[in-house]
Amino acid sequence: MDKMRPILVVDDVEAICTFICTVLQGNGYVHVDIAHDSAEVMSRVCRKKYQLILMDIKLPKVDGLELLSILHEEIPDAKIVMCSADTSEETINLAYEIGAVGFLEKPVTPMSLMSLLERL
Repeated sequence: MDKMRPILVVDDVEAICTFICTVLQGNGYVHVDIAHDSAEVMSRVCRKKYQLILMDIKLPKVDGLELLSILHEEIPDAKIVMCSADTSEETINLAYEIGAVGFLEKPVTPMSLMSLLERL
């Protein structure tokens, strides 16, 4: 992953966004933005091209999987990684079928996050 290209972290829990941003910035990723719901996500992706979107499945208003489907149609070349404590095979498979390029189990650890980024 290009450390100079922007990343968007999407979660309705501020502490999770802060933690992931801190890990990314501590590993040299310069441009990390945060969004807490679907409206913020859509507003941000209309203004900036993100190399990666890390997104929670459980979001207010529009579910993360539904938002993944919308984003996959609107910006098909975007790399989107879903994050969730729900690691059922059904949920993970659905995320990949819709268009996710990766899946992170919550709670996200610095090691799991950086390992995933190395594979993308």
